[in-house]
Amino acid sequence: MDQDTIESLLAVDEARYQALYAQDVTALAGMLRDDYLHTHANGKTDDKDAFLASIRAARYRFVRAERSGQRVRMAGAVALLSGHTATTLDMAGELKTIRNAFVTAWVQDNGSWTLLHWQATKLPED
Repeated sequence: MDQDTIESLLAVDEARYQALYAQDVTALAGMLRDDYLHTHANGKTDDKDAFLASIRAARYRFVRAERSGQRVRMAGAVALLSGHTATTLDMAGELKTIRNAFVTAWVQDNGSWTLLHWQATKLPED
């Protein structure tokens, strides 16, 4: 896999995080496939509409996500991006940091990436 592919995927993923921070549901909707699924670390899975509704309702707000150990693997037109994240959320004025392992499945159609699936797994406490 070439470095340009890796860099373009990481840039799209960063744009997704920026849209999460800004609670920009319109931008997020354009990045997610219609059949998108978001599996939270607690095992709950939201479809695209439910996930966007949760962002729109602002039950929590993404403040930052420090990612580490990111790895990109290609399988045809699908790229798997995995790693660890320490995500800080504002939950009704209280900041909470959640540490997860994650894997995302991105699909490349006509030169652009869209997100098919996000899967988080809670990491054990140190």
